[in-house]
Amino acid sequence: MNILNRLAVLLSSGLQKKYDERLVTKVVFINLLSLAGFILFLAFGIMALLRGEYFFGAATIVSSALLLSSIHYVRKTGKYINAAKFNLTLVILVLFTMFASDQTDSSVIIWFSALPVLSVIILGIRNGTAVSLTFLIVIILFFILPETMVYRPDLPAMFIIRFFGLYSAMYVVAIIFEHYRMSYLKALELKLLEARNETRLKESFISKLSHQIRTPLSNIMLVGHMVNKVNLTPEQREMMETIIASANNLVSTIENIAEITEVDIESEKRSEKTRFNLLSTLESSVRLFTVQKEPVVDFNLSVGDKLKSQELEGDPVRLKQVFLNLIETILKNKRPGKININILADIHGQISDITEIRFELRTDKPINLVQPERAYASGGSGFIDQNYGGFNTNLDLNIARKIIIQLGGKLHVLQTKDKNQVFLFTLPFRAAATMAPSGKAAVMADKEKVADTLKAGEKLRDANLLLVEDNTINQKIVVLSLNKYIKNIDVANNGKEALDKFGTSKYDVILMDVQMPVIDGFVATRKIREIEATTKSHTPIIAITANALHGDREKCLAAGMDDYISKPFQVEVLVEKIRSLLPGKS
Repeated sequence: MNILNRLAVLLSSGLQKKYDERLVTKVVFINLLSLAGFILFLAFGIMALLRGEYFFGAATIVSSALLLSSIHYVRKTGKYINAAKFNLTLVILVLFTMFASDQTDSSVIIWFSALPVLSVIILGIRNGTAVSLTFLIVIILFFILPETMVYRPDLPAMFIIRFFGLYSAMYVVAIIFEHYRMSYLKALELKLLEARNETRLKESFISKLSHQIRTPLSNIMLVGHMVNKVNLTPEQREMMETIIASANNLVSTIENIAEITEVDIESEKRSEKTRFNLLSTLESSVRLFTVQKEPVVDFNLSVGDKLKSQELEGDPVRLKQVFLNLIETILKNKRPGKININILADIHGQISDITEIRFELRTDKPINLVQPERAYASGGSGFIDQNYGGFNTNLDLNIARKIIIQLGGKLHVLQTKDKNQVFLFTLPFRAAATMAPSGKAAVMADKEKVADTLKAGEKLRDANLLLVEDNTINQKIVVLSLNKYIKNIDVANNGKEALDKFGTSKYDVILMDVQMPVIDGFVATRKIREIEATTKSHTPIIAITANALHGDREKCLAAGMDDYISKPFQVEVLVEKIRSLLPGKS
């Protein structure tokens, strides 16, 4: 197989990246004929030399060498058409020489009849017909002209009849074959074009649908985060965290659908670290699946003794989202009947103040999760590590994998020897008890940090911000989200109002929506940059958009915007972007 692969690369002359597949196929065919011609002509030349016909033999061997060198010529220059014409001319000369000499016998007719086939396939129907007819006319003249004008070997009449018959038949076959081949290729190209257009329409539809979903979803997430920061009872906080985790799940689902359809969605996510109890977080996660009238799953939750009362620092919402997706994966792929899921969580290791926690979800029976063909036994663990490659075909599992990676871990998809499913991953958390600083150096460092934070907070608090947004609900939610950080916020309903306000007031930063009536965000940004060019000033502009097409980020930056954030976003991420762009930021 290695030799065949190398031969294919040699015959394609390394043109796969320069030409489409149809042209590469033609190049391979031309080079293959050159190689076949080299072998045949070399054989003819050697046989002629053995018969003592040195001139014909030497000429044929030289022709074979030229045919072989044409492969190298195509590889170096890529001019396969020139090589094809040269090779065809060389073949015609050799064939005619054979025909006009004593080399011709009934066994050589097959090589003459190949000329129409080669001409039509290499040069196309029109040019191939011209070459074939020209050669045929020359042969006819060869027989018509008097013997005093040309040397003509004594050929039997039956040989001449067979030659013309076979030559004409091969020409007709070549024309019909090439006609149907070209018709088939055109139909194939038409279907491919239709499929591409259909794919573009689907991608456009998904992009627009994503835009429509992401805007209200962004509002839900922003309000959810604001509500979650007020004083709530434990039950209310648990419900809010579940709402936020479900909203995050929906965002991840949209992003995975967009990723499959090659729509580029820029994700702005940051893990929110807070104190939480692992046991209560896991209990609230599984409780969502046990409130059905006829539950199809039972859970056995086991948490290590040290973790039951231990408070950790991390992101409970994202952790809950991982478990929601893994449990959904099991339930969607389970076989008929009830299934038991064992959830284990225990300390895996300790490095300084970082606690590594090992999580395991195990079913009590096999599920219909597609497994890869390759599997290898994991030494002494009783598992078969699947080195799983099917994440892209399972949406929930892929979402869980991505979140685990974001949190600093890796998801392993395993099977026990009796084919029961196991999901295993380890995540780092900081023990909340170790968070308090100790010692004089720590106190001094903490004071400096607090002082720097207060200065940055004062600068942000006193900043003048212009929000350009046409949706009134979006306006209210963004203003509510930022009021905690910035007290001076002006609102413009479109690009025209933004330009009017920019002309009369000075702003430290502008949040610019992209799609707006009257004047959109791109035009408004370009106008602002034109105004600033005369005053040698610069106001940072951050694009806020739900667009999901390839190149939207680049388009925003090319219009003169300084940064970009896509909906839905976390307000902390937006605040950090604003803080980093404030004038005088070092």
